[in-house]
Amino acid sequence: VRVIIQRDSEREEHVVTTGTTAGELFPGQRTVVAARVGGELKDLSYVLQDGESVEPVEISSEDGLNILRHSTAHVMAQAVQELFPEAKLGIGPPVKDGFYYDFDVEKPFTPEDLKAIEKKMQEIQKR
Repeated sequence: VRVIIQRDSEREEHVVTTGTTAGELFPGQRTVVAARVGGELKDLSYVLQDGESVEPVEISSEDGLNILRHSTAHVMAQAVQELFPEAKLGIGPPVKDGFYYDFDVEKPFTPEDLKAIEKKMQEIQKR
């Protein structure tokens, strides 16, 4: 499979085996959180097709930050549901400076609850 890696104005052609994922094009580059393939955002597990043009999406880019914020909102929602199973999920979109999530709970979260949520989020990330 022949693919083009596009970085700014540089283009590199690579020959990879069938089944290669976008993430495998950028080994050890932990700042790459997604790929733009043919102009569309794809996750790093996307299996590349012959002739595709792939651009790495860095976490520091606008798209990268949006992906990080979106994913982090999901991790937080999972942590809240594990710790507070009765919590009902509202919305949790990324916003300009981060993200937020609305939860419907019987009593508001305390500072101790927030610490527990953060700890659970770290556990989820490690899993």
